[in-house]
Amino acid sequence: MDVKQIATLKAETLNRLSNWGRYYSTFDGSCDPRTTFSGKLDKEQLDFIRCETMATTLAMSRARETNRDYETTLMEVQLEVGIELAKLLAETIDPAFAGTNAVRIEEDGEEVCGICLENMEKGEEARAMGYCSHKFHAFCIF
Repeated sequence: MDVKQIATLKAETLNRLSNWGRYYSTFDGSCDPRTTFSGKLDKEQLDFIRCETMATTLAMSRARETNRDYETTLMEVQLEVGIELAKLLAETIDPAFAGTNAVRIEEDGEEVCGICLENMEKGEEARAMGYCSHKFHAFCIF
């Protein structure tokens, strides 16, 4: 199991949902997708729980292998899953993403992210606007 598999399952589950309001009643996500008003779990809820379990298992494995703190490792895994999920859903979430392309930064310090205003490092994954070539960290734009 890896981050891409978890993100793919989440993307497929979100695509199956036709009525987001049923699970997400507020912008901040305070309505937990694991509970329903009927008291039963449906396939989408079970898939969300499966994604959480997969992320937890991956984080435990990474923490054990690297002798690092579990909570920190879990946050890193969740961030990676979020970035991968955003990549998968980017064009369907906002038409502005359709105007960006994946690029790799060629030189250290030559490019500044248009969102966080920090220098980008050589080899880093970024997004570039098609018409003006402004570049952004992938995690900032997503």
